[in-house]
Amino acid sequence: MNSIPIPDPIAVLHVARNYAVTERQAEVGLTWASVNMSVKWAEFAMAAGLDEADGDAMNRWSQQFPRIRQDVLDDAIANVTSAPAPVLQPAPDPVGRLLAEVRRAPALRRPASPMRTNRRRVRIH
Repeated sequence: MNSIPIPDPIAVLHVARNYAVTERQAEVGLTWASVNMSVKWAEFAMAAGLDEADGDAMNRWSQQFPRIRQDVLDDAIANVTSAPAPVLQPAPDPVGRLLAEVRRAPALRRPASPMRTNRRRVRIH
């Protein structure tokens, strides 16, 4: 497990609505659940002598225990909602940084239109 997956924004909204939590809590909960699901699969695979990288075996495991995903998500949301506030402090926001950089950058002038017309301009007051 080299990187933590980024939750799907639609899934975040769905979880936020279904669990009546903030989008930030839903995002953290989904991330927590996905990591926990990977850990549970790895434990099961090791105990059953399966290859952890075998996607088909993981799908069969998931089908054999259909409530596992829901239970893992329920636990993750419960842990997130009971967590102290610092756990949910936003990480550096890349979108916010980009917007700040764009706002600081000098505005470029729009090039003149290559097409000129001799029509009169109508001004409405």
